[in-house]
Amino acid sequence: FHSVQLICSPIRLTIPCTHPHYIMARIVANSMALLTSGSNAGILARTVALGGACSLFGMRLPVPAAFEELALVITLLVIELVLQSRHRLKSNGTSKKAPKVSPRRLSEKGLGSGAAVSSDSAASELGMRLQVAAKAGNLPAAEAAMKKLLECGTAPSVVPYGMLVNAYAKAGDIDGAERWLEALQAAKIGNPNAICLNIVINACAKCGDIDRAEAWLRRMPAMGVEPDVMSYNAVLDACARAGEVSRGEAWIRKMRKAGVAPNVVSFSSVLHACAIASDADRAEAWVRAMADPAGPEGGLEPNAICFNAVIHACSKAGDVDRAAGWIERMAAQGVPPTVNSYSTIIDCLAKAGDLVGAELWLARMADAGVEADVVSYNMILCKYSKIEDSERALALFKQMVARGIQPNTVCYNLLMNIHARLGDIMGTTSLLKEMRSRGVPADRVSFNTAIKAFVKRADVRGAERLLQEMRRSNVQPDVYSFNAVLTACARAKDGPRAEAWLQRLRSEGLQPDGMSFGAVADAYAQAGDLASAERWVRRMEESGVVPSAHTSSALVQALCKDGDIARAEKLVERMADRGSISSGACNALISAAAKRGDVERAERWLVAMIDKDAQADVASYSAVIHACAKASDLPRAESWLARMEKAGVDANTVTYNTVINACARCGDASRAEAWFARMCAKGVKPGVLTYNSLINACAKAGDVGKAEFWLFSMASRGVHPDDVSYSTMIHACTIRREPRRAETWLERMTSGDGPGVVEPTAFCYNSVVQAWARCGDIGRALRWLETAQQKRADVSAATYSAMVAAHVRAGTLEQAERFLHNAAAAGFTPQRHGSGSVESVASAWQAQGERSRATQLRKTFPEAPASPRSVVSSRRW
Repeated sequence: FHSVQLICSPIRLTIPCTHPHYIMARIVANSMALLTSGSNAGILARTVALGGACSLFGMRLPVPAAFEELALVITLLVIELVLQSRHRLKSNGTSKKAPKVSPRRLSEKGLGSGAAVSSDSAASELGMRLQVAAKAGNLPAAEAAMKKLLECGTAPSVVPYGMLVNAYAKAGDIDGAERWLEALQAAKIGNPNAICLNIVINACAKCGDIDRAEAWLRRMPAMGVEPDVMSYNAVLDACARAGEVSRGEAWIRKMRKAGVAPNVVSFSSVLHACAIASDADRAEAWVRAMADPAGPEGGLEPNAICFNAVIHACSKAGDVDRAAGWIERMAAQGVPPTVNSYSTIIDCLAKAGDLVGAELWLARMADAGVEADVVSYNMILCKYSKIEDSERALALFKQMVARGIQPNTVCYNLLMNIHARLGDIMGTTSLLKEMRSRGVPADRVSFNTAIKAFVKRADVRGAERLLQEMRRSNVQPDVYSFNAVLTACARAKDGPRAEAWLQRLRSEGLQPDGMSFGAVADAYAQAGDLASAERWVRRMEESGVVPSAHTSSALVQALCKDGDIARAEKLVERMADRGSISSGACNALISAAAKRGDVERAERWLVAMIDKDAQADVASYSAVIHACAKASDLPRAESWLARMEKAGVDANTVTYNTVINACARCGDASRAEAWFARMCAKGVKPGVLTYNSLINACAKAGDVGKAEFWLFSMASRGVHPDDVSYSTMIHACTIRREPRRAETWLERMTSGDGPGVVEPTAFCYNSVVQAWARCGDIGRALRWLETAQQKRADVSAATYSAMVAAHVRAGTLEQAERFLHNAAAAGFTPQRHGSGSVESVASAWQAQGERSRATQLRKTFPEAPASPRSVVSSRRW
């Protein structure tokens, strides 16, 4: 008989296998093993046993069916939890026990060699080291461990290769991941699994490399791995990030063709691509297609991410009502709208400048029971920060705090930025103190933003103190922080101080950039020390830093303002030799040449800009056109305007005004009107200077009626005439010797009956007085002269001369002589010869036989140089 030993310490019994007690014990043991096992059979056995027990219990004591089912489920759940805990404890206990291997077994397997054991332990240790490094993202350490593993002679399995591929992919190093994938294939020890390849494809997607992601998906079958839904979703994610809707749609079709059913994630990726592309129609079509029960997928329920993508697409397309409709549809389908659902609309409205609408949606979100987060408020605060609306930004901030939303660093940074841009030092520093008192950490951006307020006010000491406070708060200043202090020095025109701060920047181990050097050069340039400014520009170039357009332009402008165009040209030529010619610097040269009337020089630099591809802009061409207009060279000005349009540079109001003004200088009214019509046809809105040029052109052409027409046209087109408009109109009347018409316009100005309310200038009064004096109406001339003096308007030397001439012609020499004395009392030296001069009055006295009076007058006003003082029009054409 075979027998079995039952050990029940301290007694050991030996029972034959055919004994009834043994058979019963085996049945009980096997039944208990089945009922307590973790296999599917064990679970089924427990469920049947417990169900039978409940049925017997129900026969004895009837209970509701629902209660019976609930009790059964709870009992099964408790049993499963207890059994799982027991299995886990047993497995842990077993793993802690070292396996017993006999020396005989070791010798049979050939593992008795010490070298072999050492090799295996070394490989195991390297494998563990590689795993730890890969999980920690320490790529150099992981790669070093893998190389040592390969060198120790033990062929690694697929697992170490997979670890490296995953580590590189997670770090975004696609090249490294691909390199180890290729190494795995070259080792011919196996293929990577789908998870490993999906991670690589996903990494390509995150880097925005769609082509690479698609290439790896296509290579999967050749590597013995069938793409799954995760593989396709990774490629769809790449398409979504790039907004490639058509490409994403194509991959959905390929999925279906390959027998891989797209899931909700697949569709949400395509919807996300539609949102980025602002394609609301396609987004709506896809969300309907995925939910269609008759579709290939049999109808998938869109989740909040899908609905939010459609809302985003509608919002980006500018259709807020359509987006609102999808929020309602989302709620109707049992998907609760999220913060993102509303924030998408709020963000689009804020960016579009509709801040009232954005705040209304914020309130609508609260009414719907969706709690706004700090990001929602920051979207609106960001726009308020850009438009510098501190009052409304602060009101929104207080509303946020009142609703129990904790402001973060970004909130305070946005608020500080408003005050900093306005130069409000007190407001900026108080916000910085408040955020720190609330426990909100101030970062580098916080301090750099606060420093801007001191920069705006050129407060160097304040900027320096804030930089020290930044250090005390354990926030390390960066180049931007130092540049802010340097800019404050530049605004304060303190070159030596700026130079000292540049040295401190270097001592901190930071590398100065173009802005750093530019601020020092700008500080010296603004202080008038152009030699030091040029020295710093050269030092910048020697350091390999290309001067910025602002720095070059500022120095060239300073040199041109100082009248040293030759030095400015040398500086720009040096820039051109380096291939870094600045349009701003060239524009400064062209403008300086234009102001001097040097057309050839202005043209030469504009041609140089065009040849060097320095992006000649509207300012470049307008300056040359201005130089031509100043030289009264109308054909040349028109030629440059034609070249400007041919180059694709749109002329602006200043450009057209310059050409029309050139026409006015030449007295060509019809040509000026033709350019005005062309200007309006191009959609360029004329301004007051445009109309004044037209009035002046008509005035010089002697067409008073046309000049009046343009003056009335101004008001009808919503352009208010200014003093120059009326002065030019009155001057036109005086040229035509129509003093009554000139007087009418002056009366309209004084009474406010004319187009626009404008106070008459001294030029207007002087023009009317001179017009009546020349016509011989001394009474009216005298009346307007007295009015001018009552209004404290300056009376010009020409007006006194006109009154003298009028009295000489009228024979009232006493009055003529009185006006000569009045002119002298006003600080003018009466002219010696000509109409209305001292000699004209003396000659008249002599003609009447009053020689002694004539002699006396000549002695009173001896020969003298021309008068240094003269009142002219407040504007010059």
